[in-house]
Amino acid sequence: MQKELIEHLRGFVTERRDGLIDKVLDNRTRYMNIVLENIYQPQNASAVLRSCDCFGVQDIHVIENSYKFDVDPEVAMGSSKWLSVHSHSEKENNTLDTINQLKSEGYRIVATSPHANDVNIQDFDVEKGKFALFFGTELTGLSDIVMDNADEFVKVPMYGFTESFNISVCAALALFELTGKMRRSEVDWHLSDEEKEEIKLEWLSRSIKSSGEIIERFIEGNK
Repeated sequence: MQKELIEHLRGFVTERRDGLIDKVLDNRTRYMNIVLENIYQPQNASAVLRSCDCFGVQDIHVIENSYKFDVDPEVAMGSSKWLSVHSHSEKENNTLDTINQLKSEGYRIVATSPHANDVNIQDFDVEKGKFALFFGTELTGLSDIVMDNADEFVKVPMYGFTESFNISVCAALALFELTGKMRRSEVDWHLSDEEKEEIKLEWLSRSIKSSGEIIERFIEGNK
C-alpha cells in the first residue's frame, strides 16, 4: 500500500516539488552518519543539521546525557524536517548504547579529535565501509567512552594558535571533505529503493497541509 499512498499524495504537490524530492533522494546517503554527543549549545547543533541536509547526509544521532537538544529554527532553517534525527536519551549510558547500536548496524565508529592517534580528514579511507562520525562539545570534546570505543580517529588540520574549531565549522568541513570523497569513490553510497520510498512518504506528508487527514481517508477507502 505504501507505493499506492505515495502515488496518491503526489497529486497534492506540484510537479516541481515532486521532482525536487526525487532529486534530493537520489543524492541522500546513509553510508555516513553524524553523531553529536552532549552538545549544550543548540545553535551549533542546529547548524550541523543544516549542513547535513546540504551535503546529503540523512541520519543524525543526538546523544543527550546531560543536555537536552532543541532545534533552533532560525539556525536550522527547516532542515530537521528532511532529516532522520535519532535522539538517545533514555538509557543509563546513552553514549555506549549509541555506539553499540551503530556497530551492530555495521558502522565504523570514527571520533573527531585533534589530540588522538589520528589521520587528517583528507587521508581518511571512506571505502573501508560505512561510518559514523562523532563530534563532542567545544568545552570538553568527546567523552572517554567514545575515545575508548572508537575504531578510528580523524582530525581537521589547523595551523593557528587556537586548538579547535567551533563544532559546527568542524562538522561542515568534515562533511564537505568526506561526502566529496564518498561521491567520487566506487562505494555504493546511495539509499536503497525501499529507503527512498519510506523517506519520500515522510517528505510528501510534511509537504502537504492536512496530510494526516488525507492519509487517513486513503487508508479507509482502501480497506
